[in-house]
Amino acid sequence: MAHYLQSVLEINDPLFTIGLNSLEKSTGNSGVDTRLIADILEKSHKIMRKLGLDTKNTTVYELYNSLSATIKKEEIESMLFDFDYVLYNIDSQIISFNLIDIIENSHHELPFERRIISHGQRSLRGELIGRYINHARTDESTVLDLALSISLLSKHDAWYNNFNHKQNKTDKHLKELEE
Repeated sequence: MAHYLQSVLEINDPLFTIGLNSLEKSTGNSGVDTRLIADILEKSHKIMRKLGLDTKNTTVYELYNSLSATIKKEEIESMLFDFDYVLYNIDSQIISFNLIDIIENSHHELPFERRIISHGQRSLRGELIGRYINHARTDESTVLDLALSISLLSKHDAWYNNFNHKQNKTDKHLKELEE
């Protein structure tokens, strides 16, 4: 499972797999990474079907061009609402379903070879870290230390991760108040 995440995040740290295994052990091997990958695959296939593409035979170029063309339609925002961390790998080529990446690629008419996926990668790193932090068995500081040691946590992403973490805590608190 670490290989898929490492490839879409483009993390070249040789300790990534060891660190991700340590994060998994800290959860009692509950499969946080496996569930995240399953979510990514499910969401990417859902969008591909909405775009009228075959999930088994679509090329990376067809998907990229379909996403770029769809951005001109106003419905794309609602279609991609909760897809900011979805990065899909087709033949070792990465496609970002992150709305900002798609807008940037379309607006600047970037060819596939120059596509932007950095917003999706940042979101996926944040999602992965957040899932480990929010797990009942993990300690936040341990997760953050491990994430930093395997290049999963970047100082450039600190504002994004802090915002998402605070938002998740606020959402959780509001749900508790409603009950």
